[in-house]
Amino acid sequence: MTIGILKKGDRVINVTSDFIAVERKDGEVDIIPIFKDGETLRVDPENIVTIGYGDNIVQTKAGDVTITTF
Repeated sequence: MTIGILKKGDRVINVTSDFIAVERKDGEVDIIPIFKDGETLRVDPENIVTIGYGDNIVQTKAGDVTITTF
């Protein structure tokens, strides 16, 4: 089985039964949920959380709307 989520310069920093943490080339970290679907592992692309640079602000998108919390 291969999980193709890395790009050149990325590295895996943690793997659990629930997620894979990937440090991207730019230093941000994606927490990528995984789940078992029968005998197959799947990535949940709709629920990836990116930990990036900023001023302690959390943002999410709902369609074309960006929701920001401080």
